[in-house]
Amino acid sequence: MFVAVIGENNDGHSFWRKAYENGARSFLFSDVAAAEEAVAEEGAAVVLAADTGEAFKDMAAAYLDQFELIRVGVTGSVGKTTTKSLTAAVLSQKYRTVCTQKNYNTHLGLCMTAFLADETTQAIVFEMGMDRKGEIAGYVEWARPQAAVITNVGISHMERLGSRDAIADAKLEICGRLTEGQPLIYNCGSDYLNEEEIRRRAPGPYRCVPAGSAEGAVVKAYDVKERGADGISFELCDARTGETAHVDLPLMGVHNAVNSALAAALGEEFGLSLAEAAKGLENVQVTDRRLNAEELEGGLLLIDDSYNASPDSMKSGLAALASVKAKRRIAVLADMYELGSAENEGHTAVGRAAAEKKIDFLVAVGKKAAYYAKGAAEIGGPTEVLSFIDVDTAMACIDSLLRPGDAVLVKGSNSTGISAVANKLREEHKRQE
Repeated sequence: MFVAVIGENNDGHSFWRKAYENGARSFLFSDVAAAEEAVAEEGAAVVLAADTGEAFKDMAAAYLDQFELIRVGVTGSVGKTTTKSLTAAVLSQKYRTVCTQKNYNTHLGLCMTAFLADETTQAIVFEMGMDRKGEIAGYVEWARPQAAVITNVGISHMERLGSRDAIADAKLEICGRLTEGQPLIYNCGSDYLNEEEIRRRAPGPYRCVPAGSAEGAVVKAYDVKERGADGISFELCDARTGETAHVDLPLMGVHNAVNSALAAALGEEFGLSLAEAAKGLENVQVTDRRLNAEELEGGLLLIDDSYNASPDSMKSGLAALASVKAKRRIAVLADMYELGSAENEGHTAVGRAAAEKKIDFLVAVGKKAAYYAKGAAEIGGPTEVLSFIDVDTAMACIDSLLRPGDAVLVKGSNSTGISAVANKLREEHKRQE
């Protein structure tokens, strides 16, 4: 079925004929004129609705209701895509599991996630993104998760929501359909996430299950060790039973030990042992452009974390870069968007973090490059800052900067186009097999 979505920039009804030529024979339209044109074509059938987005949601909800599924919702300001993947990997040790693909965590993506289920599926994991009040509430109304996971409450989307209080309220909408005894798994080391604060913002009959690396975690990650490009290792412990498990996680970044603890805690809620959860974590598939480490020609190490950025995830990326063995460490950082009033200080704080980690070169790209430079200058040290107004200008310089044995982190908000830098490096320094 071809669903004609009307977006901010394009009207899907304009593309129905191309879809027909590519084999589509069922269409979901809200435009009567387009429907009349389409049904004149051989074999074509049209469902006409007042709003195709709402109709698609109703279809997804009805489709899900055919199956008996464990339904899980995952959200958070930072780390939700990785935590979704970790959660699905854990559940897959016991259940046939599907989950949101890539980062398709908005209305259409969640609908498409629903259609991944079939009669063999036993569990489904929805990643729920948001940038406004009520968005997650709308998702849980039809997806009806039986368990929820919140990674943290940060400052992403401050521009639209205005405050961290508002962000916390919006994230906790994920609890809206949890019933008596169903669990909310949360990172107890994150601001705004303790049981008293959670209950104040989102009263309900659900259970609160703290996890992570902070005091009070039911499932705790500890003794975290960085293994450079190979990922991290750590121990998991269940404070209730005393069970422990060792994990060699193939993901970079010490913060992923916390995300793993959340996933393991979720797994325990559905009957998995900590050992089974650990095995699932070790088998997780790396998500594209999320701290992906690749060895390129000449011993060059590319760390591609170019999908998106916030001050917290930038600092985690810099920590990962600092953990690898390299002759020089180079951070190519583009602007971070949607920070609102926290924008300037957010970029400045990341510049400070780069200098504190003794990154050799900070290549700052975009309108906020001066704030990265300002933060690095406040700390001083060996970090040299190179500033560029846009990605194209930066790319002309980056390749000439590189030397064999260097490690390069590429990161920034997705719409900056910074992924072009990672793609160019990958193409020009491809390893010869």
